[in-house]
Amino acid sequence: MRYLDLKRKICSVRMLAIQGIAEAGSGHPGASFSAAEIMGVLYFRKMNHSPEKPDWDERDYFINSKGHSAPGFFATLAIAGYFPPSEMETLRKLGSRLQGHPVRYTPQESHQSVPGTEFSGGSEGIGLSVSIGIALANRLDGKKNRVYTLIGDGESNEGQIWEAAMAAAKFKLHNLVAILDRNRIQQDGFTEDIMPLDPTRDKWSAFNWNVIEIAGHNVEQIIDALNKSTEAKDRPTIIIAKTVKGNGIKHMTNNPQWHGKAPPREHTPILLEELRSECLIAPSIIAGQQENYEEKIRSAERGGADIIHLDIMDGKFVPNSTFNSDTIKQLRNITTLPFDAHLMIENPLAVIQDYIDARCDIVTVHAETCSESEFGQITDRLLSNGISPGIALNPSTDLPNWLFPHLRDVDVVLIMSVNPGFAGQKFIPEVLSKMRHINQKLREHGFRGYIEADGGIDATILQAVYEAGARIFVAGNAVYGSGDIHGAIIQLRYKVNVALERKLLEQADTIGIRRDWLKTRKHILIPLANELGIEEELHALK
Repeated sequence: MRYLDLKRKICSVRMLAIQGIAEAGSGHPGASFSAAEIMGVLYFRKMNHSPEKPDWDERDYFINSKGHSAPGFFATLAIAGYFPPSEMETLRKLGSRLQGHPVRYTPQESHQSVPGTEFSGGSEGIGLSVSIGIALANRLDGKKNRVYTLIGDGESNEGQIWEAAMAAAKFKLHNLVAILDRNRIQQDGFTEDIMPLDPTRDKWSAFNWNVIEIAGHNVEQIIDALNKSTEAKDRPTIIIAKTVKGNGIKHMTNNPQWHGKAPPREHTPILLEELRSECLIAPSIIAGQQENYEEKIRSAERGGADIIHLDIMDGKFVPNSTFNSDTIKQLRNITTLPFDAHLMIENPLAVIQDYIDARCDIVTVHAETCSESEFGQITDRLLSNGISPGIALNPSTDLPNWLFPHLRDVDVVLIMSVNPGFAGQKFIPEVLSKMRHINQKLREHGFRGYIEADGGIDATILQAVYEAGARIFVAGNAVYGSGDIHGAIIQLRYKVNVALERKLLEQADTIGIRRDWLKTRKHILIPLANELGIEEELHALK
């Protein structure tokens, strides 16, 4: 599955889970959200499984040992096709298959089981032991199925986890991968206050496991770690995924209060808006002074960039020329960050395979350089290789009508806000109305991808661009020309947050819950209050 489609599906999982929890009036949003990327990568990218045949003999197994993440697990199964997403409305209701923890019933009661559930996750600490049994049985049967087990850091207080850890290493279960959702919060508070787990890596290494540490909300790092787990031939693997409880909804983030608490049902529309408004910062490495490309990428990664934007110019479609696919191939192995290749070149169909071979994650071609037929061929080839297709429009170019039949397959519509081919240009203000119009038209035609803004993007214009519909922001001089790459990215994110909070407040106004929303969101809004003009409102809250 291509990168941006994977991100979109994980967002759908969070949205479905919070709807179910709010409707039920109970559930665990914190645990569901901290593990969303982990479960999403497994089900949408990595595991062999079949929603049509949940008991397929050749399937990989997912054991959800931290059973209180059930809403997120159920939502993942629903988005993956195991049952209709509308069934999430029955979460925790009498007679529903979707209860507080996943349950696998006996064959006689199989009609009550949720398709795809391998294990009844209720009592904490048991899932890893069950996984060992499955992994041993598969090995005895000569099967190559892999077993993936999600465990929580709270349940890692259980002695059975560590007994299982010894057993898995003794039996050299290289077909077993445990993933620790290391969000550092358990039911009663922070893990390091209740029962410290650190040094977590050292403990699992001492038990003779292959240990990989990653940022657990970074899908590319999860994919890379799962790929590396297959290299361990004589021991099990544990991936320590550093996550944040409640990630995705700011007032739930890293807050023990939201371990097992449902939001008010009337908050649901605002929460869904927040979830669907995820933004990505994409530094462009050709901007500013020419320097070592590797260091520019590493600096952006250290600074917290989401994507690396690569402007490829041929000196024909635009006056200047830059690097090509050969340079991208050399750069690909220095980071797991997605590469967003923007081809400002004539005849992109002739070279599209070069950028596929360079392992780009997103490839965008210009509407001015290809016909509908050529764009269809480019899109087909990108999709068949798991790459997100995009189309770019110059400031004077309208959205072509021939694009509409292809929208289901397009992940990015890039709107240029400068004339392409030169660095350091100022944002063209007239592009804002064009962006709003295109965004509205695309959504009316069912577009579910991203609007990407490229050209003159900095902290002074970003809020307006956000409000016009953009969610991927290409920043060149604003990042590399500042002298403080990390600080520049933080400043861009701050402006995104201001724009988001303003939009959420407007929605709270519309549905008549402004005061309640301000109380819920107070600790998030205080740092933004001056720019939002709500200091007095916040001060008046009790």
